[in-house]
Amino acid sequence: MTLRAPRPDDIEGQAERNAEGGRYRTAEDARRWITFGITDAWKQRERLMFVIEYQGRYAGTVALEPDVDDNARVHYGLSAWARGAGVMSRAVRLILEFGFSTCGFHVIRWWARVGNWPSRRVAWATGFRLGETIPDMAEEGGERVDAWTGWIGPDDKRAPRYPWFEHPILETPRLRLRTWREDEIPRITTARTNQTTAHFLPFIPQPFTAEDARFWLKDMAEQAAAGRRFNWCVADAETDQGLGNLTMFGIHHGEVRDAELGYWMHPDAQGRGVMAEAIQRVAQWYFDDEGFGGRRLFIRTAGTNTSARRTAEKAGFRHVGTERAAFHISSHVDDKVTYDLLATDYL
Repeated sequence: MTLRAPRPDDIEGQAERNAEGGRYRTAEDARRWITFGITDAWKQRERLMFVIEYQGRYAGTVALEPDVDDNARVHYGLSAWARGAGVMSRAVRLILEFGFSTCGFHVIRWWARVGNWPSRRVAWATGFRLGETIPDMAEEGGERVDAWTGWIGPDDKRAPRYPWFEHPILETPRLRLRTWREDEIPRITTARTNQTTAHFLPFIPQPFTAEDARFWLKDMAEQAAAGRRFNWCVADAETDQGLGNLTMFGIHHGEVRDAELGYWMHPDAQGRGVMAEAIQRVAQWYFDDEGFGGRRLFIRTAGTNTSARRTAEKAGFRHVGTERAAFHISSHVDDKVTYDLLATDYL
C-alpha cells in the first residue's frame, strides 16, 4: 500500500468510488478532481490529499484538512473492492505520521455521521480517542445528522485503546443467542412495556416506544464498539423468534476479570427456564479460556424481585450478600441482593 500524488490513470478508479458513494454524477467530475482538483487543494492548503494505491491500482484517498489553529481534520474514503484488508487503517497511520512529523499539527480530529461504522472502525483501529456525539453537527442529503467525534495527538499510539466487542453466536439445543435486528423492534417494545419493568426498573420509559427501542439498539451497538458491553437477543433456535435479552456489562479486564449480567424476558416466554439456560450458555463462553477468559460473573437485583432471583439460582449462581435499602424501585428503596458464579464453580 502506497500514498502518492494522483495520476491520469486514477480517473477511472475515482469515478467508480464516486458512483459507490453517490457523490458525483459524471465521470467528468472525477477527471477534474484527479487532474487538477487535488493539486489545487494542496496549493491553497485547503486539503492535503494523497491517493491510496493498493495492489497496483487506485483504491481511494486520504487527506488532512488544516485549520487556523495548526490542527487538522482527517478525511478518508476507500473503494469497495479494497475494503476488509486493513488498507485504510494503514493509510491513516501514514498520514497521521505525515501530519504530526512533517506538518507539525498539534491535534488531528475525526468525525463521522452516526451510523458510519466503517469510518468509526478505522478511527478505533488507528488510536483516536472517542469524543462527544454532537447532535445535528453536519448536513447530509439536505438533513442535519448527528456526528461521532474523536481526536488524536502526536504522542498517542496508533493502535486501538480498548477492545471492540464482536458478539459470538452462542447456541443450546433450543436457544440461539445473537444480536437483535431492526425488524424486531415491535417485539422489544412489547417486552419492555409492562408493570413489572416499571416497578423494578423505573428508569425505563413506559410505554417503551419504537423510538426508545431504536435508541436502545443504537446504544447497545455503540457500547460494544467501545468495549463496554455485550448484548444478546435470546432467540428460539427453531423459529428464531426473540424471547428475551441478556446483557453483560461492567466488564473488568486484567487481574479482576469479572462482569455483571442483566436480563429480561418477553411475557410469552416466561416460566420456561429460557433465561437460566441462556445465562448458563453465556457463562460457559465467558469462563472458557478460548472464549472471554473471565473469572467471575455476578447478578444484582432487588430483594423482592423473586423472578429474577429464581432465574439466578436456577442458573447456578449463589447468593453472596444483601445490602439493605440499596436498590431503588418505583415504590421505595429495596434491599439489593447479589449472586455470583466463579470459574472454579462452573468448571
